[in-house]
Amino acid sequence: MKHSVWAIWVGSLAAILLGQGWVSTAGHFALWGTLVAHLVEFLVKRSVMEAAGGSMTHHFIQTMIYGLFHWKPLEDAANGGGGR
Repeated sequence: MKHSVWAIWVGSLAAILLGQGWVSTAGHFALWGTLVAHLVEFLVKRSVMEAAGGSMTHHFIQTMIYGLFHWKPLEDAANGGGGR
């Protein structure tokens, strides 16, 4: 599941670079929307990543790429769940 996020990144970049008109515009919305959403996720869930330990740079990059697929397992492990 985690790597399915790459479809959004690659698809939006392809739409921007190869598309015209509304396709390119949709690519821009998808790219910037995903970036903003992941930045907000990082800011909101920063405490989860701090509690998990490790490099905050690593957590930032992983969250910017994968979003909840990075921080949710950390949160589940911290809560004793270990769920998907």
